[in-house]
Amino acid sequence: MRQRKYLKWGLLGLFVFMSSYSVANWRRFPVAHQNMDQEFESDEVPWSPPNYLEKSRDSLGWDENAFAAPEGMKKRVGFWVKIYSEYTTLQGVIHDSNHVHIIYGSVDFNEIMNNENLSDRAKKKQKTKLVKEKKLEVTKMLKKLHKVKDPSELQGEELRIWKEFETISEKNKFLRAARRNRVRFQLGQSDRFIKGIFYSGRYLKQMEETFMEEKLPIELTRLPFVESSFNIFARSRVGASGIWQIMPGTGREYRLRVNSRVDERNDPFKATEAAARILKDNYRMLKSWPLALTAYNHGAFGLRRIVRRRQTTDLVEIIEKATARRFGFASENFYASFLAALEVEQSAKDFFGEVKWSKKLKKSLVDLDRYLSWSQLVKWFDGDEEMTRIFNPHILYRVRKGYLKIPKGSYIRVPSKNLEVTMEWLKKNPKVLSAKGRTYRVHRGDTLSHIASKFRIRISALKDANNISDPRRLRVGQKLVIPD
Repeated sequence: MRQRKYLKWGLLGLFVFMSSYSVANWRRFPVAHQNMDQEFESDEVPWSPPNYLEKSRDSLGWDENAFAAPEGMKKRVGFWVKIYSEYTTLQGVIHDSNHVHIIYGSVDFNEIMNNENLSDRAKKKQKTKLVKEKKLEVTKMLKKLHKVKDPSELQGEELRIWKEFETISEKNKFLRAARRNRVRFQLGQSDRFIKGIFYSGRYLKQMEETFMEEKLPIELTRLPFVESSFNIFARSRVGASGIWQIMPGTGREYRLRVNSRVDERNDPFKATEAAARILKDNYRMLKSWPLALTAYNHGAFGLRRIVRRRQTTDLVEIIEKATARRFGFASENFYASFLAALEVEQSAKDFFGEVKWSKKLKKSLVDLDRYLSWSQLVKWFDGDEEMTRIFNPHILYRVRKGYLKIPKGSYIRVPSKNLEVTMEWLKKNPKVLSAKGRTYRVHRGDTLSHIASKFRIRISALKDANNISDPRRLRVGQKLVIPD
């Protein structure tokens, strides 16, 4: 079956993204572990639809219609339902960016991607070229429709598009629609959504418990379908990270540790706690879930300014009339795509057939009273580095490469079956064995470059180990840690 094929793909390296829009535009991901496919395949359980009525009943701002699509947003929601359920990441649509439900046509990349004579770079170029050609065809057609006086002369696609615009009263509507920023490409997401359902099984139960403790609607735990498809390695071009796509400053504001060793935005459980507080603060400020969710993308203070300027809390009206430069396509479509994700997940069997969850991670959390090497942590995963990353996505590259160590006062997660072994090792090994590294006292004339060269380490590693932001402030007698 189609979904079975998707489930056989490994966790890492799955989410290569080339959409012209997504809340999370991901950069790059590690290569999939060769032996993980079978482990994931045997680690699946039957999926079941969510029961929001039972779990959200007494939560903040909730009633049975709290997340019903507003009348003026139903077509917009319908568009995102199609994107999440009908088109794969080897397909996409050309559509109008203002009236997103108006789809001019589809684009299929299968022939390009199946061409073994093309390199990856060549395939990317071919896909970009194909999209440009399709957009140009649409632009020419719209300019032609602008000149049409009698629609009875039209037929086929031209007649269909004419009818799509019949309810739009905008002056010179076809000419305006032909503008470059109006003819837009959207990549399909259905295969990614299926994978998102699978991986959500690892996290959703604990996420729901967190939101219930905060008295928040359980529906909100589905926002990662929009932000990252539950990809714990999602990174955006603007710096957002993790399944909740939290920015660095926001993460620190909401008590997440973000530094050169550890980034708790990437920990799906810690980040969920922060996301719950963010959404609760947004609701308290804006007094409605459509606005609070939109503020998650746009920013609460910026949205509050728009609300005050427009003197309305109706999101549909705000979208139709907002002129703020930053209130662009992503913010306009954020709530609609969230509602679409709720609908697609709720009816996943209707859209995709039989779908599966991954089992919950059988994990135990260990607080560290010392510094710990990544190599030692990997040993508690029987040498499986990729599984170590899946359990500990908050531990960053420089630690994994051995330049730095997992810091004292942080935490790790290990398989529950290995908790006893882990605790026994920590008990038997003196803390001095897990120290940061050697130390060096700065002498007159020393520079970071000279010290780094002496110990054959990178300057960046030396700066990170000592939290040095300004190398000019190096002092004679200063004690530096030399990382291993």
